[in-house]
Amino acid sequence: MELLIHFPALPQGATLPQVLDDLAGLLEDDGFLLGSGPSHIDIDLLGEEDNRNPKYGILTVKNYLQTAGFPQETTIELGGVEVGIYA
Repeated sequence: MELLIHFPALPQGATLPQVLDDLAGLLEDDGFLLGSGPSHIDIDLLGEEDNRNPKYGILTVKNYLQTAGFPQETTIELGGVEVGIYA
């Protein structure tokens, strides 16, 4: 299951390589990074096909984005549906 993170800006003082390293470490058991750009990050969450529940990866990513201080306009997208990280 692919999860996309859309962000207008990184948290103050953060770099994209730093954020990618943080996410890679957090998702060690729940998914892996596919790629990134200046305003998005693509993640493949391990899911039902791997006998895992993808909700743990979703919650891990959402919690990280909130605690790291990503802007209010940041969204995560699953199956074409975008949801705010603070919603």
